[in-house]
Amino acid sequence: MNYCSGLSSTFIIIGHIVRIAKIFIPIIIIGFGMIDFFKAIIGSKDDEIRKAIKSLIMRCVAGVVIFFLPAFIDLIFSWVDSWGNYQASYDECFKCIWNVSSCI
Repeated sequence: MNYCSGLSSTFIIIGHIVRIAKIFIPIIIIGFGMIDFFKAIIGSKDDEIRKAIKSLIMRCVAGVVIFFLPAFIDLIFSWVDSWGNYQASYDECFKCIWNVSSCI
């Protein structure tokens, strides 16, 4: 039984959201990092520059975690004993989210 055939429109929407997030998350991280550094440099305070660097590093870590979240979920599912029964359906749904053009 393939669960994705009935939910293909939902997975297509989720796939578009994921694709948009892949583009805009790095842009937002870079943009906010530049704004923080600009404010810190204009203020010429060493403490503010350190805070801006720490903030940029935390944003980069959050961005990396967001991108690796699907792989982590896939790893967790692979540890489940009865996973073999559902893996084909999951792979089809996962393919539909990551490559919208290949969706049913």
